[in-house]
Amino acid sequence: MMPSWTPAAASLVPGLIAASLVSLAFAKPGKMKFWLLAIVPIASALAAAGFVGLEASRRFLFMASAGANVFGASIFVYSFSRWKGKNLLPWATRLEELKKSLEREEAERLNLIRESESLESETQRSVKTYRVVKGLGEALNWEEMAPHMDFAIQQCMGFKDYILYLADENSALQKVLFRGARMADAPEQPSSASKWHARSHETYLEIPIRHGGRMIALLWMRASPAMAARPKEEILAEADEISEELVMGLEKARLFSSLERLSRLDGLTGVHRRKVFDDRLLEEIRRAKAFRTNFSVLICDLDHFKNINDTYGHQAGDEVLKRVGRLMQESVYETDFVARYGGEEFVILLPQADPKGVQRKAETIRQRMEAEKFTFGWNELKVTVSIGISHFPGNGTDAAALLAAADSALYAAKGAGRNRVVDASQIW
Repeated sequence: MMPSWTPAAASLVPGLIAASLVSLAFAKPGKMKFWLLAIVPIASALAAAGFVGLEASRRFLFMASAGANVFGASIFVYSFSRWKGKNLLPWATRLEELKKSLEREEAERLNLIRESESLESETQRSVKTYRVVKGLGEALNWEEMAPHMDFAIQQCMGFKDYILYLADENSALQKVLFRGARMADAPEQPSSASKWHARSHETYLEIPIRHGGRMIALLWMRASPAMAARPKEEILAEADEISEELVMGLEKARLFSSLERLSRLDGLTGVHRRKVFDDRLLEEIRRAKAFRTNFSVLICDLDHFKNINDTYGHQAGDEVLKRVGRLMQESVYETDFVARYGGEEFVILLPQADPKGVQRKAETIRQRMEAEKFTFGWNELKVTVSIGISHFPGNGTDAAALLAAADSALYAAKGAGRNRVVDASQIW
């Protein structure tokens, strides 16, 4: 015999099944919801009919109870679903809005961080540029100016290896400042605008700097491996911007270089001044002693130059000296050093020269001078030169001894009739 509590307990089973199906139905869309609701009474009836061991009266009671449970559970689940949809939808919408708001705030925060970093970087660059411009403006010579140029290129532009060229009055580029070893040469014909170059698996940036329509300087810079991660357009724009700040400083440096060069040259003849020669001679003596090399000194004096001034005037004498200076520079190598020693005296230093080769070069200078024609108005005159030679270390190991030996050889040439070359080694 079935316990008395079994029908009551069993009557709950259809309700639970119905509740589960109704709950599942409201969670599904469209036709799926319809079919799930349709099988609720069928499932409940099957569950109720499963208790076949019950008597007819109890089975009827059980089925009625099960039907009531199914109906009640369905109403409850349906009502709860409607209440949930009605009351929880605004909260879900609000939650979605809050999520989007947080996303917007996070994006704004990241933008502010990027803007702050960009502003800080721009501020640092501006401070560095101001420091450079201020330093260049206060510099009184090239020695004071060079460190500021170096700071601008290395710290502001970011190029550790570079060459800075300044243009002279003939627009020829002269190397004045450089960092780094084994760099490729800059183009022989500078570009009209900033340009990237690829040389031997390395990247170089060429920046011509102009002032008043003419090029005053050229920057030739080698890119570092760290720059590969940055866009070339960005690097080029920053370098161009900073180079524009250097224009006045570079123009000032160019003038300094020109003035320094002019201060080292004799204004009339275009060759070096005697003080510059004295310094160069001492430097060559130190080098020759350190490396056990030799060199020679020539003192050249124009014959009867006083007669030219007395006969044709000092203007004619100046023209002769100017052309003599040019002839002497053209008659020697670039490594040789020509200077005006006195009024009509010139001195030439020939580093690492063979004594026999020095004798031939001195004779070439004498012959060329003798063959030159000097014309003033209707007058044509000839100018000759006497030359004395001394050698290091044979005729002396210090400047005074070498110059004295060359001067003695010069006086010997004068005494022998002028227009000749005499080697000090031949008269001692």
